[in-house]
Amino acid sequence: MHELTDEELDRYVETRLRIIGVDLSVLPEDDPDAPADRVRIFGSARGFLRGTVPALSAYELDPQLFPPMSYPAMLAPAIPSAFPAVGEVDHGE
Repeated sequence: MHELTDEELDRYVETRLRIIGVDLSVLPEDDPDAPADRVRIFGSARGFLRGTVPALSAYELDPQLFPPMSYPAMLAPAIPSAFPAVGEVDHGE
């Protein structure tokens, strides 16, 4: 798989954000005095997508590390014997 260009990643990020209702076009393009601008947001998103996402997708969980748990049929076997089936109750008659 080829590495995506900055422009491709920017379009991907912009599209995903628009889907959830975030419009980056209201931000300044490049303003060091602004708390956020498009250049910094896209740069940060590209860094995340190029670094974190491949590392996460390459991660493989060792199935022996956390083997499936088998649960006992009853956690307290004495309890069912305390509650006899309907019709088996002795009312002392």
